[in-house]
Order: sequence, then structure tokens, then C-alpha cells
Amino acid sequence: MDVLRISLPVLTLTLSLLAGVSHAKSQEVQDASDLREALRNATAGDTITLLPGDYFLPSITLRQSGERDAPIVLESLIPGAARIWTDHTTQFKIYGAHWHIIGLDFQGSRNANHALHIVQDADHARIEGNRFQNFHAAIKANGEGDPRTFPDHVQLTRNIFINDYPRDTRSSVVPIDIIGGQDWRITENFIADIAHAPHRVGRNTSAAFVTGGAQRAIFDRNLVICEWHHTGGHRVGLSLGGGGSSPAIFDRRGLGNCDTDCPESLNGRMTNNIILNCPKEPGIYLNRASKALIANNTIYNAFGIQARFPETQARVFDNILTGNIWERDGGEAKAEDNKTTGWLAQASYLPVIQSRIQQGQSDSPTQALAWHKRLSRTMINGLETSLERLGDTAVGKGVGRFDRWFLAPQAGDLRLLNGQDLVAQGSWTNDVTHDFCGQERSNPVDLGAIEYKAGECDLMTELQRRHGPLFTSLTTPKDPAPPDWTRVHSGKEKPLAQPLPRRVIQANPDNYRDKIRALQPGDHLQLSSGTYPRNLRLQNIKGTPEAPIVISGPESGEPAIFEARDGENTISLSRSAHVTVRHLTLDGRGRNAAGVVLERNGRYAHHITLEHLTIRNYDASQGHTGITTRASAWDWTIRNNHIHDIGTGLYLGRPDGSAPFIGGLIENNAIRRTLGYNMQIKHQDVRDRLPGIPTEPRETIIRHNLFSKAERASSDSSARPNLLVGHWPTEGPGRHDRYLIYGNLFHENPHERLFQGEGNVALYNNLFFNSRGPGLIIMRHNDVPKAVYILQNTLVTAGTGIHITHADPDYTQKVTGNALFSPNPLQVIASIDTEHNFTASLEYAVPYLHNATPRLEQLDLYPRPDALVRTKAIPPVDHLPHLDLDYNHRPREQATWGAFDGAKPRNPGRETSIGPPFKLDCPNC
Repeated sequence: MDVLRISLPVLTLTLSLLAGVSHAKSQEVQDASDLREALRNATAGDTITLLPGDYFLPSITLRQSGERDAPIVLESLIPGAARIWTDHTTQFKIYGAHWHIIGLDFQGSRNANHALHIVQDADHARIEGNRFQNFHAAIKANGEGDPRTFPDHVQLTRNIFINDYPRDTRSSVVPIDIIGGQDWRITENFIADIAHAPHRVGRNTSAAFVTGGAQRAIFDRNLVICEWHHTGGHRVGLSLGGGGSSPAIFDRRGLGNCDTDCPESLNGRMTNNIILNCPKEPGIYLNRASKALIANNTIYNAFGIQARFPETQARVFDNILTGNIWERDGGEAKAEDNKTTGWLAQASYLPVIQSRIQQGQSDSPTQALAWHKRLSRTMINGLETSLERLGDTAVGKGVGRFDRWFLAPQAGDLRLLNGQDLVAQGSWTNDVTHDFCGQERSNPVDLGAIEYKAGECDLMTELQRRHGPLFTSLTTPKDPAPPDWTRVHSGKEKPLAQPLPRRVIQANPDNYRDKIRALQPGDHLQLSSGTYPRNLRLQNIKGTPEAPIVISGPESGEPAIFEARDGENTISLSRSAHVTVRHLTLDGRGRNAAGVVLERNGRYAHHITLEHLTIRNYDASQGHTGITTRASAWDWTIRNNHIHDIGTGLYLGRPDGSAPFIGGLIENNAIRRTLGYNMQIKHQDVRDRLPGIPTEPRETIIRHNLFSKAERASSDSSARPNLLVGHWPTEGPGRHDRYLIYGNLFHENPHERLFQGEGNVALYNNLFFNSRGPGLIIMRHNDVPKAVYILQNTLVTAGTGIHITHADPDYTQKVTGNALFSPNPLQVIASIDTEHNFTASLEYAVPYLHNATPRLEQLDLYPRPDALVRTKAIPPVDHLPHLDLDYNHRPREQATWGAFDGAKPRNPGRETSIGPPFKLDCPNC
């Protein structure tokens, strides 16, 4: 009986453990829907393995808990090969305990705040070997509930935190933002390039902090590079205490009866960290950090260590740092055996003075300022430079002294040149047992993060060992050099013919929606004639380059007509690729709808072809559009379409610059009778990373189109140009992109200009006719004009012909070979040579051109015989495709001013397949 009594509990425990193990499951997922389902059903002991690929998920809450010996594991089969893309405020919010997230690549966006929000009872989370790129605060942790509880015993190990560009946000930019909690371990992470956008003046960032009553947090063996690929702003390294927390969200466990001046951090520890290039802020900031230990850290090009407020009591020993240790506002830092290089700790005020000077300056371009304001700005810039240099000297940071000790500290190379001041110069009683590379320390220890006595510790080698391709992929340039366009294939010729379909599928208004959902690469869906009362939803429809998906209506006879419905875009695109839509009629019927829309929540669509579409009657307001892209779009072809009676014809991009339109081809379209723009391509801010998005310089080509606002154009504040093109990104991929705009007819605009542009623009071989207003303007809009070429155009305008202002003098601007008939042909900045143009007043258009009439069906701007023969040689431009052809796309046989060759006595008309393919009764179309 005694044996039985002892054995039963053991047997019960064994059976329960076996039962728990038997329920645990491992599963591989390969798409977002599988992953969502697996997360929804996850239980203790489960392992969810992501196959390589791209996963677009909604915001997900994880409430289930694992167990100590049976965690819930979310991992990548190949570390870093599973990418999770998000533009949500939070991707995963974790309430449950024992979640392990390993080897994933989290890719955020300009709006992404948190990849992981760890709250309440999410104890023992393990976040290891991941990359978090482009988030405001990738890891956020805090208490929730009533009473408020906080996650404890969380490990953040060997992760990468990086932002491609400074963050344009009012939110905090701190990749590891921890409020409260106990026993967090933050080890072996790489954190770089964390900052607010320059215009967010006065906003500090930090690589990582714990605050709000956090206890026993450990920062060990982390590498922080505040400025790596980009610079600017005020970037703090690591912090115990951060910027402080509201008392309402404090973790009060173990803090006694404190009220408003509670310790932000208690018993925190920072050891073996390397912190580089935080030039305007301290490398380590202690804000109400009680009983802190700061030992064996290396801080370069930062203002040392700050210990602030009476609640801060810190032991600071065996560190190497530029600048000094500043006991500020009553803070206490008991310092021993540190090597400092700066004389005056208060020199960290110098960047604050610089910042206040910058806030007082206007952002107007220097060339637009009066001479005395330019002189004032020059003097202020000189003062800023002097303050920055003073901060680098021994008065402030004393960065030069590091050059005596290390091989190349500015590049992160901390190999020793002269170690006599550092090796074995530390404490005998140091309890830091290892160094940045995990090597064992021996007393007396070496100063700083590396124990040189123990062997070689190279930062690049260590980062590659820890992070593998997730790190090495960051070392390739993200901003390609400007191309030599003379050597790059230009003027893309996209074939009209496509590969033969693998399957031809017939559909009608009754069954087409079911058939669309089942489309596979190579399918050709043929829609019968008739009226389609519901929209065409192309969501996650993906062909391949070799096997695109084609959706078409009848090429002749009765059309397939899609009728708009209120609140439903007629063709709705989302995360689709290699899809062609042709030979359809979209009728807006004046409803609250748009024609073709790449939806904002669709994230992207690429290699989309829209051709031979009739899009009409989307004119309920100026904001209703024919074709719109509200997310990232690249390699679109929009050709041979008739778009008329529309609020805005083509609207490509978003007003905030967040939806780039890249590498498009827009040709042979007729866009008429629009209330607003015939077409606008919005300006572009820094581009979000997306799978497959181009990083090399690209061209967007707009050619052989008709843009006419002769009828129905809005007036007054609603007036818009026929075509407006916005600037490219000012930094990063895309900043060397350009527009090639040639062979187009810009016809009439009673209330605005025919064309407006900025950035890199080439306009050539176009016709501009406006009997009631000006021609074209290149001007500052959201950025300034840069590389601008206006060549061999014919302009007949009642207002100014060509107007250029605020062009960037560091770029080339050319205005050459044009024929202008206008009361004010040229109004350009003085640096542009305008000698090689033909100019005449408006009335001379009659004897020089065949028929300069406003009526489109009679307009013919072909020159009369010998009227515009050019005797002057003009400087060649050899990087613009088809510049040697004229408006008709025929070879130039005679040197003629303007868009036409002029060798023949009468207009020979356009080459076959050039211009809109449908009858418009228009000699120049």
C-alpha cells in the first residue's frame, strides 16, 4: 500500500505530462491565411514554422499562453527568410505567457508603430534572432488591467533594430520601449539609425530604455550606432529611466510609498555595451535610476554619461567614453577607473544651442532670400559649424583621443593601436565576467566593452556571427548612384503581344466573380458582352512574368460594361501582380465610385496593364477618378484608353507622398472633359520597403497621349493643370528617377496651365496649345525642380509659354529647340541659356503653323513650308530616347524648331500605333 500511495501521484503527473505533450503540434505555414489560422488555434507546446516568403497580416492579439516547458513557438524555417510586412499601429499584441518568437524579419512602414506590444501577463517571452526594420517603437511593453500587471522575465536577444530613414511622427521613436516589468534581459542586440525626421524639432530619440519602475533590467553586449546610414536629430544611446513616465502607469511593486518621485529604474545594469556616434546626446542616460550599475561600456562620439535627479545613484566604473560623467540636477554617479576624454560635462548643452538656432531659421531656399538674409543665414551656419567643432574638441567630447587608442573608431573598428592606457587598467573587484564577444575577463579587467587580453573581438565578425544575413544585407548601399542614362536602356518598349494563355475561361455577368477567385498564372478570362452590375475585385490575383493573367471583354461588337455602384470602386486592386485588363467599358453613372483603384489597404500592385478601356461618367465630383493608385505601384502600363467625363482622369499616388508610382508607361490615351486634372502623379516621400519594389533608378514614361480640358474644367480654387507631375523621393531609392514626357498633345485649359512639374523632368517633342491661358511651369511645389530638359516642343499659348522658377543650381536645366508663340514666351531663371529657341508673339502662329485653332478637330500645329527651318545648331542631348524622332514619331530629316520635323509640305500624320487608336477627328491626335 505504501508503494501504491507513493506511485499514484507520480503516475498521475507522468500521465498529465504525456497528455500535454500529445496535444502539442508542429505545423508549417506558407501564407498569411494559414498563419492566422495557426495563431488562432495555438496552444501550449505548439511550434508554428513559417516557410520562406512574404506575409501580410492584420493586427493580431495573442492571448493564449504556453508553459515553462511547453512554450508556443513562432519561428522561421530559415532565419530571416519569412518576412512579416505591416503598416498597422501594432502587428502582434501579446497577453499570454511563454511565447517564443524566433528568426523572423518584421518589416514596417512609415506608419508602423509596434511590431510587438508585450503587455499584462506576457511573462517569459523570448524574442530572439529577429530583425525589426522601420518601426517607431518595434518592441513596446507596459502594464494593463485593473489592477495593472506587467510582463516579467522577458528576453530580447540577438535582434536587429534599424530604420532606413528618420521617422516622420509625433510618437516616440524608441525601438525598445519598456515601461515597468521585472527581470528583463536585453542582450546582444544591434540597434542603429533611430531618429525623428529633421522637421520634428526638439524630439529626442533613444536606442532603448526601461522606465516606469522597471526593476533588475539588464543591458549587456548590445551594439548601438545612433548614426550609421543617416544622421541628424538628437539621438540618445541607452537609458535607464528614459524620459520619465506618468505616475498613473508606474509599476509600483517594490517601490515603497513613493508618490511623484519614484525611481524610473531600480537595480538596472548596463555592461559590455558599445555605443557609437550619438554626437549630440549622451551615450548612456540615467534618469531617476536607483542602484544602477554601469560597467565596461565603450562610448564613442557621444557626450558621455549623464546621471540626473536625486533618485539616481549609480556605480560607474571601467568604462571608456568620449565626453565626461555628469552628475546633473542632484544625480549621483560614483565613478571609478573610467577613461574619459572630455573636459567639460556641461558641453552637452552645445547641441541644444545649435538646435535653438536652427529653429529660428526659415526653410525658404537660399536663392529666394534677399541678400541681407542670405548673409545672415551664412553667418548663422558658420556659428553652428563652430559650435559643432567645439563640441568635438577636448572641451566637449574629445573624440580625437580615441584615435590614439583604436584603429578606426569612427568606422566601428575598435582594434587597438595603443592599449597601454586600457589593457589591465580596470578594477580587481569587477564582477563583469565576460566581454562584448563573450570572452572571459580576468582581473584586473581591461577598460571598456572588449577584453583585449582574452583575444580578438572584431565587431563586423561578431555581428555576422550573431545575425547572419539579417545583418549583412544591411551593409549594401540603399541609395544607388545616379545612372549614366547614355548607357542605360531607356524609353522602354513594352510588347503589345503577350504569351499564349494556358487556359481560356469563359465568364458572364452571373458567374464571373467565382471564376476570378480561381484564376491561376497563365489564365485568360474572357468576359461576354453584357452589363455587369457588381465590381471586378482583383485581390491577391497574381500571374508571373512568363504567365500573366488576362481579363478581357469583347474586342468588337457589344461591349462588356461594368456599371458603378455607390461606395464600390468598379475595378478594385489589392496585392496583385502580372495582370492585364483590357476591352472593358466602365460606366460611373455619376455614382459615388471610382473606376480603377489600387486600394490603400492593398499595400501594392505591380506589373498591371490597363488597355483598351473606356472609362466614363465618374464625375459626381472632382475627387472621383478614372484610374487611381493609393498604394505602392510599379511597372504599370496604361495604354490605349479613352477616359472622359471624369472628376480627375488619372490620380497616381496619395496626397501625403506615401504611395509611389514607379516605372510606369502611360501611352496612347485620350483623357478629356475632366473637372480637375486630366492626370496627376503625386510627389513621393521616402519609399517603404516592400517585396520586389524597385531600388534602382527608373523612368516613368508619358507619351503620345491627348490631355484636353477644353470642356467641363473647374475654375477658381478648383482649377487644375492638365498634367502635374510631383517630385521623386529626396533621398534613398527613387531620388534619381525621372519623367520622360514626349509626343503628347496638351490641349486647352481655360483656368490653369497645361503642365506643371518638379523634380527630374524631360519634356520634348510635345504640342502645347492653350488659347485661354499659359503653357507650362516648372516650379517648386513639394520640392524643387532638379534635372529639367525642355526640348523641341511647339507651344501656342495666350499666357506665358515656359516658366521655370526655383530650380536647383546643382542640376542641369536646358530649354532648347522649342518654337514658342506667346505674348511672353520665356520666363526662366537667369542661369538657363534660352538662346537656342524660336520665339514669336501669339499672332505669328497663324502664318507659321497650318491651323492654330482651338477646335480639336481642326487643330494642326504642323509648320508651313520653310516656316520654322532652323539654321542654328543646338547643343545635343544624347540620353533621351526618341529625341531624334518628331511628334509624329517620324525621323527628323530637316532641322526644324519645335515638335515636328517639317520636311514635308503637309502633316504626314502619326506613325502606325502612335497616339490613341480610336477615332477622335483630330489631325494632331
